[in-house]
Amino acid sequence: MKLGYARVSSRWYQAELQIAALKSEGCEKVWTDRTDEGLLNTSNMENFLAEIGPGVTVIATRLAAVARSVPDLLHFLEKVTEKGASFRSLAEPWCDTRTNSVSQMLQTLRGLVEFEVELGALASGATTRTDVVGISIGRPSKLSEPERLKAISLLRIGKSAAEVGRLLGVSRSTISRLKAAALK
Repeated sequence: MKLGYARVSSRWYQAELQIAALKSEGCEKVWTDRTDEGLLNTSNMENFLAEIGPGVTVIATRLAAVARSVPDLLHFLEKVTEKGASFRSLAEPWCDTRTNSVSQMLQTLRGLVEFEVELGALASGATTRTDVVGISIGRPSKLSEPERLKAISLLRIGKSAAEVGRLLGVSRSTISRLKAAALK
C-alpha cells in the first residue's frame, strides 16, 4: 500500500498540487497535516504512525514537507522504518528507503546531525576554531614565558615599563600591555 503525506499549513505548501502528485504516484490514501508544526508535533506524528505498518510505502512530494531539519528527517525516517514501512521523496530521489541501503542512509544522516552539532558548537563560541586546530591568532609573542614572568616580577618590585623593556630588549608598550594583562 502507498500512503501519501502532504503538509498544507503554509502558503508555499499548496495542498492541491501535493495531493495531485501523490495520487499520480498511486497513493491509495493521502494523509494531510494542517498545522504549522507538521509532523514535528508529537500528536501529529503519533496519529500518522498509527496509520502505517509493515509493507506500507510513505511518499512525500519533498523532504521539506515532512521535516524542517536533518535531525527531524532522521527521527522521521527512523520511526517509519521501525514500523516496518518504507519512505520515498518525489523531489529527492536519493531519499528512498525501499532499497537495501537503508541503514547506510540513516548512518549518513546521523553523521550529518553530528556534523551540524559540531558546527553549532564552533559558531556559538563553545570552542574556538584556533583551539581545535591548535594555532594562535596574531603576531608571535616577543617574550617567551620565562621572560614574561621575569617582566611581571620586575614590574611588581617597582621597575617602570621603560626600564623592564630596555632590560628585555622590547618596547615600553609591549611591557605596558603585559602589565595590563597581568593586572586583570
